[in-house]
This record gives sequence, structure tokens and C-alpha cells, in this order.
Amino acid sequence: MGSRIVQTYKIQNSREIKKLRLLMEKQYGFFPSGDYAFLLSEKGRLFLVNKSISKVNLEHLKIDRMGLYFGELKENHFRLSKEGAQFIVKLGGKQVKPIIDFTSDEVKAYFQGEDLPQDLGESSKAIILRYKNEILGCAQYKEGKILNFLPKTYRGTVIV
Repeated sequence: MGSRIVQTYKIQNSREIKKLRLLMEKQYGFFPSGDYAFLLSEKGRLFLVNKSISKVNLEHLKIDRMGLYFGELKENHFRLSKEGAQFIVKLGGKQVKPIIDFTSDEVKAYFQGEDLPQDLGESSKAIILRYKNEILGCAQYKEGKILNFLPKTYRGTVIV
């Protein structure tokens, strides 16, 4: 039996959550408020969990993962996971921006792993992708293209 990689997580304190809030409000126009805590893995992956987890000493637990994989946190950028994007759109509705609507041809190309040419202005930005009423996830817009961050496990899947 192979050895499992065990993650260590850090519960985000109020200062770190404030930084995340400012980042998300700038990028997506919305931050989920509620009885949530955020756990950050060594690899910069952020998980959303019930706040009661803060009462548990995580140091002595061997955990693969817990909660909702919310996204990836870099120094000055936060990229939502597919589930994280779905979560904030469900909670934030019309507050959440920018949401880019795909055509069926764009969805097919995206699910084949292609970057898509699109004119969304000059600045580089995080965007949420939608097809009809389905949130597909999050991508980065840069230099006239939507960069494909779709995990390989989803690629090739026919959804249209």
C-alpha cells in the first residue's frame, strides 16, 4: 500500500480573511459572509469549512482534505475553483462580476483545453465562465485571450 500525502492546514485569522475579502471584492465584486472558516494548505489551496472547525486542534490530525475546495490563493490573486465559483454566484447573484457567457462552440473548445480569443478590454483579470445557467468555473483573461485553467479531469467531457 502506497504512502498518502498528508496536508497541513492553517486556519485563516481575521487579518488574513480581511485580505482575502478585499481581494475577492476587487476581483469578483463579492465575498461570502456567513458562519465559515477558511483553511489554507501548504500549496496555497483554500478550503471553506464550517466555523466550528476552529475549535479543533488540526496539528495532530492526518487530513487529506476537508470542506469545499474554494480556490487557489497567490500573493495578489485568488482563482476560484469550479465549486467556489458556483458557490459565490449562488450566494452573490448579480453582485458577482465579471461573468462571461459562452456559446456552445466556445464551451466545446474550452472543454478541449483551448484558450479562447475574446476582447474583454486591456486589463488582465479573473473571470467566471457560464454556459446557459451553468457556472463552468473560473479563468484568467489576459492579452485578448481567456486562458484555460480547466483541470484535465474535466477536459474532453461533452456537456453540450
